Amino acid sequence: MERRGMEHLKKLIIVAGLMSCVFGLSSFVWAQDVKEVRVGVIWPLTGPIPYLGNLCKSVTDLGVDLVNKKFDIDSPGNIFRSEGFPNLKGAKLRLIMADDEGKPDVGRAAAERLITVDKVHALLGTVMSGVTVTISQVAEQYKMPMVNTNSSSPKLTQRGFKYFFRTTPHDEIFVGTILEFLKDLSEKKKVEIKTIAVVCEDTQWGQDAAEVIRKRAPEFGMKVVLDIAYPHEATNVEAEVVRLKGAKPDVIFMSSYDSDAILFQKTFKKYDVRIPIVANNTGHKDTIFFTSLGADADFVMTRDLWSESMLRTVPVAKQVDELLKARGNKEGMGESQGRVFIGFLTLIDAINRAGSTDPEAIRQALVNTNISGSYLSLPWEGVRFDQTGQNIHGKPMITQWQGGKLKAIWPWRIVETGVVWPLPAWKH
Repeated sequence: MERRGMEHLKKLIIVAGLMSCVFGLSSFVWAQDVKEVRVGVIWPLTGPIPYLGNLCKSVTDLGVDLVNKKFDIDSPGNIFRSEGFPNLKGAKLRLIMADDEGKPDVGRAAAERLITVDKVHALLGTVMSGVTVTISQVAEQYKMPMVNTNSSSPKLTQRGFKYFFRTTPHDEIFVGTILEFLKDLSEKKKVEIKTIAVVCEDTQWGQDAAEVIRKRAPEFGMKVVLDIAYPHEATNVEAEVVRLKGAKPDVIFMSSYDSDAILFQKTFKKYDVRIPIVANNTGHKDTIFFTSLGADADFVMTRDLWSESMLRTVPVAKQVDELLKARGNKEGMGESQGRVFIGFLTLIDAINRAGSTDPEAIRQALVNTNISGSYLSLPWEGVRFDQTGQNIHGKPMITQWQGGKLKAIWPWRIVETGVVWPLPAWKH
């Protein structure tokens, strides 16, 4: 009996030692997680839209400092007035950056690497809807929460995904706003707008927007008389512009990225096309559009979320603008930057409220998000997701390039200047 007792005691000691090792290892892993929150960030830093991708990166780079250092800026849970995440004992934020190059396959590979190799706790990004499609599929496969800031294809939140959340409005909202503006302009300003030419790049973003116009234009008493899907990153659009000039629409609706928008505008001037353009943002809204074209950019209209007047009316926008400029970003705040800031804020708020780096806990915190508009860099009511993961708050407007600046021209209650329509002659 004594011998058996000794053997039993030895077994207990061995088991206790093994359990101690296991629990010690668990505690070590937990401690490591608490010290650092890893977020994978994916932007198009090279490829067709590096200008826009680097604008987005400038905001998330700033965001690291906002979380890890102290800033006197209002934020949910006072995250920006703390050093690190308050509910994670001061854990620091680490962003692991990846470049999707504007390519779906590169974006997919980047997401897989961030999740499986870098062991991130959440994903943030990207810009092009066609790339967001593949990244979000990977995130859903690995049950990794992902917040999208800038992609506007309506289909992204129509797939039944549980780990995908989008803070920006989508194209059904944006394009619907454009049609409302055209109808209102027609009625209030006595401008005849009956026919529309649709000119959209051929990736998912452009074609989803074109589909909305085709579907909804008749509701507003308008007819699509020309529908052009041109190749993304086109090098020559003269044939398309000649067709446009011949169709003589009352207005042109465009969805283009930076290089395409600039090329079309130069070709419009070459063929003396003076048909008003209302664009679906991005290429016609980015500052590079004006810096590349000068006065030839004037009078193009775009759906927008930003005007410079917001530096006077939205406190957080002014604070972020000053911080970006202090870090060498000459452009400061703008629509893309504002959208990135809101998406970034939404994700770090969720992580802080979760009090955990567990992806499932972060996902549940995102589901329960309810951020006040007072914390945002754009004049939205706030951030709150519906059952599809779409933010239900987001207010677009229409701006027009005038004198090198985008100025609010609609809704009428927020106008900075009058609408220039019809268009004057090109300056030579």
